[in-house]
Amino acid sequence: MKLIRCADIAESPWINGGGSVKVIASGVMGKDGAVNCGADNYWAWRLSIADVGQPGDFSRLPGVKRILTVVKGGPLRLTINGKPRLASALQPLAFDGSAPTTAALPRGPVKNLNLMCRTGHVGGSVSIIPLREHLLLPHQAAVLLEGEARADDQDLLGLDAVFGSKTEPTLIRGQGTLALIGLYRAVSR
Repeated sequence: MKLIRCADIAESPWINGGGSVKVIASGVMGKDGAVNCGADNYWAWRLSIADVGQPGDFSRLPGVKRILTVVKGGPLRLTINGKPRLASALQPLAFDGSAPTTAALPRGPVKNLNLMCRTGHVGGSVSIIPLREHLLLPHQAAVLLEGEARADDQDLLGLDAVFGSKTEPTLIRGQGTLALIGLYRAVSR
């Protein structure tokens, strides 16, 4: 099990000054299908928490699929490729990272969980589930959004992330809400 404490992650401001980001982890998929967190500059997937403090344009990311989930505040009103979309709290929204995207904050600042996957390399999913007991597999990660939980013998705090292990499954128990992230190798066509 790999545990990443949100409180220990350095925060970086966005270039446009409209918010900040904490990169939880990034990496590639192993040949065995397990999630490998890496320190390389290249990533096939990236998981982060972003604080959006003011309206503005998203950075365009060609070749990247984004899944955005508002985890605090909201909603976030997006215009993606000229079409309005509403990102409500705890409702994952997938979209093309290359699409021109603008955000409005009708009720003030929000905090987002973001999964980004490079098209053709890695696919991903985000599910919001009630937590009681969940067995985390090697291709999965989980982020505690609300409540109290333990992963194996470690207490989890809000927005802490746990990554599944390829050697033994990780058991998460508690009461609250969990973001379950699934990653898988892209299938070649």
